[in-house]
Amino acid sequence: MDNPFKPSEKYSTATVVITAIAAFVSLAFLAYLDQTLSNPYLVASFGATAVLIYGAPKAPFSKPKNVFFGHLFSGIIGLTITFILMQTGSYDDLKWAGIGLAGCLAIVVMMLTGTVHPPGGATAITFVMSGFGSIEYLFVPLMLGVVVMMAIAYCANYAKKHFEEKRTA
Repeated sequence: MDNPFKPSEKYSTATVVITAIAAFVSLAFLAYLDQTLSNPYLVASFGATAVLIYGAPKAPFSKPKNVFFGHLFSGIIGLTITFILMQTGSYDDLKWAGIGLAGCLAIVVMMLTGTVHPPGGATAITFVMSGFGSIEYLFVPLMLGVVVMMAIAYCANYAKKHFEEKRTA
């Protein structure tokens, strides 16, 4: 019987170490900002984004376009639904419906725009669950976090290529 936990790819030690460092640095940095400053800087969906952009950077869902716009569109959807629910005074009563609608619309919009990034669905839901109904949340924590993570991913992927080229040379 085959081992169901055997990785489908063989990763070099350097690739695993660089991946671990990049994921730690990006998530810990955003968590540090979240903990020490008065605004939220961390969105739970960033954990899944880290898995994709650091651990599976060649996956279709890990493309920079998908990561950036998947989160952006999903954040806008979650923010809009939260704003409407709050303005109509029905946030507490209809949050459950807002969560379902946010997840549903995020999926549809990402499909229609070719920007499917699974953590985006969690972003839309998080916005409604957390009551993020102001545009400021779109910039901080969401897009600031996405840009930080993508910049670190770019550096990590450059380092991985460098070490892989040395290993095969």
